[in-house]
Amino acid sequence: MDKLSYFKIGLFVISATVIGVIGIVVLGAGTLLEKKTWLETYIDESVQGLDIGSPVKFRGVPIGKVEQISLTSVEYPTKRSYVLVRIGLSGEIFQFSLADSRSPGFTAEIEKGLRVRLASQGLTGTAYIEADYLDPARNPALEIDWQPRYPYVPSSRSRITQLSESVERIFQGLEKIDVERLVQGLEKSLTTITKVAEGANFEKLGTQANQFLTEVRDTNRQLKDLIGSAELKSAFADGAAAAKTAREIIDNSEKPLKQLLADLPRATESVHRLAERLDAVSGDLPESSAQLRQTLRRLNRMLAGQQQEIQSTIDNIRAISENVRELSEDSKRFPAQAIFGAPPAPAGALRR
Repeated sequence: MDKLSYFKIGLFVISATVIGVIGIVVLGAGTLLEKKTWLETYIDESVQGLDIGSPVKFRGVPIGKVEQISLTSVEYPTKRSYVLVRIGLSGEIFQFSLADSRSPGFTAEIEKGLRVRLASQGLTGTAYIEADYLDPARNPALEIDWQPRYPYVPSSRSRITQLSESVERIFQGLEKIDVERLVQGLEKSLTTITKVAEGANFEKLGTQANQFLTEVRDTNRQLKDLIGSAELKSAFADGAAAAKTAREIIDNSEKPLKQLLADLPRATESVHRLAERLDAVSGDLPESSAQLRQTLRRLNRMLAGQQQEIQSTIDNIRAISENVRELSEDSKRFPAQAIFGAPPAPAGALRR
C-alpha cells in the first residue's frame, strides 16, 4: 500500500472523528446549557427500583430526573436514616418559583399539599418519582433537624407501602381474634336456639294468630260498613249545617253588640258636654242646677253599670262562640267522635 492510500485512510478517520465530536457537541449543547432547578426530598421507606436518571413526573407529565440518591446521615449531621433524593427540574414548570424555598409562592404550594412519592412503572419493577397535590393533613412532612441545601419538598408514602401497611393491620387484627372462643359462643347460641325451637308450641301459636287475624278482618269489615252507611253521611251533613247555622247566629249577634259598645263612649261624652253647658247656665238657678246635676250623675252611674253588664254579656257570647267553633272543627276532623263519643278500649293481648 502506497503513502497516498495511508494518507486517505488517515484523512477519513480524522474527518469522521471531527464530525462525531461536532455532532455530540451540537446534539448535547441543549442539555449542557439547559438551566436546572434543584430540589430534594426525604423518603422514609425503601426506594428499590429507583435509580439515578429515573424520571420525575407531575400528574404523568415528565418534568425532570433523579440526580442523586443517598442517605440523610451521609449528607447532613443527623441520626435520622431517611433516603435523600435530589431532583433536577428542567426549566420553569410551575407558575411559582422553585428556586427559593422561602418565597411565599413556594411555601403556599407546600401548605396546599404539594408532595412527591415513589411510584412503580407497571410490572417491570422500575420506579419513578411522582409529584402531585395530596391532603396535607393525611400526608404530613417528615421531621428534620437540619437545614436543607436545596428547596425541600415533603414526601408521602407510596401506594404500595400504604396497601401493604393496611393489609398488615388487617392481619394483625385477625390474629387478635379469639377464634376458638368465638366458635364456642356460636355453638352455645345454636344449642339454645335448638332448645327453644323444640320446646315451642308452634301449633298453638298458629291457631292464636289465625284467631287474631279473623278478629281484625271482622273489625275492619264493621268499620267499613259503618263509614259507608247512609246514616253516618247524613249525620255528617247535619252536623256541618248546624255548625254553619251557629256561626251565622254568632256573627249576626256580634254586630249589634259591637255597634252598641262603639256608641256608648260617644253617648257618655255627649252627656258630659250637656252637663258642662247646664253648669254654665245654672248660675242663676242654683237649686235647679243641683237637682239636674244629681239627675245627670244618676244617669251617668246607670250608664256605667249597664256598660259593665253589657260587656259581661258580650264576653259570655264570645265564649259560647269559641265553644261552637271548636265543636264545629272537632266535628269536621273527628265526625265519628262527635256522634258516637270516645273510641272503644283497645283489644286485649293474645290468649295463651
